[in-house]
Amino acid sequence: MKENEFRCFLENVEQITSKEKAIKSRISRAYLVEEILCEDLDCIVNDDKKMYDALIVLKELPDEHNGNLQNALRWYYKFANNKEFPRLHSYSRK
Repeated sequence: MKENEFRCFLENVEQITSKEKAIKSRISRAYLVEEILCEDLDCIVNDDKKMYDALIVLKELPDEHNGNLQNALRWYYKFANNKEFPRLHSYSRK
């Protein structure tokens, strides 16, 4: 994961309030996602199929509260690809 670049990206997102806490939280969750999936986030977000599979795995985790891990991964996808990943049901229809 490119932490410094990701941090700069998040700092420039206007919709994120309470910048320091929210950014710190997303970065720590992004590292947790890497740990859970045993794969670098850059590899995951560069392949839409891997991204979809990763979101499904995270969704099924008992420790996934309110989609926080999925949210961190989705933010990293947006940072890396300059677009949002589609909703799971939309992607699965393709």
